[in-house]
Amino acid sequence: MKKRSSNLRLTLMVAAAPAVLLLSGCEEPPNTGLVLQTESQCDFQTDVPKDECHAAYQKALADHQRVAPQFADRTQCNDQFGGCTEVRNAQGTSSWVPPMTGFLLGYAASSLVSGASRTDCQRYPNAQGCGSSSSSSSGSGGGVYRRVGGSSPLYRDYRTGEYRRPNGEATTDRAGRVYGDAGNTGVPARAVSVSRSGFGSSSAARSSFSSSRSNYSSGRSYGG
Repeated sequence: MKKRSSNLRLTLMVAAAPAVLLLSGCEEPPNTGLVLQTESQCDFQTDVPKDECHAAYQKALADHQRVAPQFADRTQCNDQFGGCTEVRNAQGTSSWVPPMTGFLLGYAASSLVSGASRTDCQRYPNAQGCGSSSSSSSGSGGGVYRRVGGSSPLYRDYRTGEYRRPNGEATTDRAGRVYGDAGNTGVPARAVSVSRSGFGSSSAARSSFSSSRSNYSSGRSYGG
């Protein structure tokens, strides 16, 4: 009888193993950042402290002025982004840059750990700790704020609707929370020069993209 019970337990454990692996493989990537369209939205979002949000916007704006993608052709820039403005370098050469139409807040790596078990109230508004009964000053989900670890300017691509980072990588096609690698706030060390194929294409900036890995000022971290 004892041997039969042991065999039964072993059989159940073996049968359950594939199910455990299947569930772990279906886990969603962590919430790693937030896309906002304007600085004023800092006062309405509830994920991060407002002062950190405003500071992150100012950093993104400064990065925009430093590393916004540069088009040699005005029409090409306007066709992809609209509202492009002319800038000149020290040698007097003109180029065209798109407007900053959003910014990405990357969560600090430490807050990804501490907030890992926090309820995502945006996705599950009826979950415990969410809704009108929870304090609005404590942030959405689990009663704690995330901490901002970095930020990046974003550019809305008319062709696809996606928000692109200064290096051409797409993040998301809508404002709100982003997940996994979409929360990466790394920016290139210098502005990307856009080729005729367009910003975000594989040949958009041959010289810049070829060394983009080494040129990142903050790598692939989420600001932490």
